[in-house]
Amino acid sequence: MARLHLRYGNPGGYARSLAGEHRATNPRQQRAIEAVIAADACERLFTRHPANGCLLAREG
Repeated sequence: MARLHLRYGNPGGYARSLAGEHRATNPRQQRAIEAVIAADACERLFTRHPANGCLLAREG
């Protein structure tokens, strides 16, 4: 679903979707999500929470 956001020109929706999934999963799944983001070359859409390291969607 997140990739549909990206395909249709909504990178913010992509980032919010994957950031939410990242927070709700275990470490193995988090690494898989990070691999998807890297494969899509969309690392710039994310930042990390300073306390727990979870991905956050960048605004703007």
